[in-house]
Amino acid sequence: MAEGKGRAGVVGGGIGGLAAAIALRAAGWDVTVYERAPQFTEVGAGITLAANALKALDMLGVGEAVRAGAVADRRAFARNQRGRVLVDARISDFTGGLVAVHRADLIAILAAAVPAECVRAGTRVVAVHADGRIETDSDTDRYDLIVGADGVNSVVRTQLWPQSGPVHRTGITAWRWVLDTPAPDPVGVIMGIRGEAGVVPITGDRTYVFTAGLPGIDDLDYFTDWPDPLPKLIAATDRSAVVTDELLEIDVPRQLWNDRAVLLGDAAHAMRPTLGQGAGMALEDAVTLAACAPDLARYSAARRSRVARMSFLSKHGTRMTSPGSTALAALRDAAFLAIPNKVSVAMFRSNSRRTLEGWKPPQPSA
Repeated sequence: MAEGKGRAGVVGGGIGGLAAAIALRAAGWDVTVYERAPQFTEVGAGITLAANALKALDMLGVGEAVRAGAVADRRAFARNQRGRVLVDARISDFTGGLVAVHRADLIAILAAAVPAECVRAGTRVVAVHADGRIETDSDTDRYDLIVGADGVNSVVRTQLWPQSGPVHRTGITAWRWVLDTPAPDPVGVIMGIRGEAGVVPITGDRTYVFTAGLPGIDDLDYFTDWPDPLPKLIAATDRSAVVTDELLEIDVPRQLWNDRAVLLGDAAHAMRPTLGQGAGMALEDAVTLAACAPDLARYSAARRSRVARMSFLSKHGTRMTSPGSTALAALRDAAFLAIPNKVSVAMFRSNSRRTLEGWKPPQPSA
């Protein structure tokens, strides 16, 4: 551990909070993580980690452990609702290299890198103050740095960024689950008219499946006549194991710091999963914060424009994956089919290199 810099209180023990704890400890901070749950668990399904997320995990010292379960690169399609192939590529063409894991596996790897004495599990934070105080049900402590990593309904953001506005309901329902069987062909995404779906191979010879429907679509059965293998994967699913929720998003605050407090992860920029970058942005945040702190203005300047851009692209990407009308879906399909496949693949590769593989954290503050 580097020379001591001060005390940091991290509110939230999810992906972003644990990553921040690891990074800050390595930078010399004395870290305490406040987690409301009595133990680190992660309900949910799969998670995709693209090149930028893997780079951040490498910097946290856990990249090798995450990559240990990496699935082999394979052919992947982008198809429309009738099954017509719009883009014929490989998984790596879309992501710059991909590791897909169960969220619980990633949480376990991150939690193992945070000493038990740094964690206050089963502790509910009831109030935070910009001067560094964190109040819980039982006591109050003071820190040189408060990290708000407590998700879309963040207590830290609500209390210290009251002007940031409310959580936005999208009306989009998502269904996500994992099957304990290898992913059948074809894998990839299906872009429909009022919904979208994806089939992704993940670690342990398992399959991660996700679907999402625009407002008015409130039953997974909507997807049972979509292209194979989606209907078979739905039929093989225990519906009680499917995570069903509404997609939520927030407006990224104009600055991500307030006195001694900062926001990261979903607390700062909850976004639609269109680009699969929720975890990637949280991991980037954590590494960047450790490089910048205690210069929190520098952290905000380094992160705000990037996460705002990703949030914007994720939101408006829904217009491509689920445009909402037959006419718009036909226009989308025609646009894809008008471009030679090799050109489309080259465009995805170029964008991946620029946006994902090309990300670099700032140099540590002096």
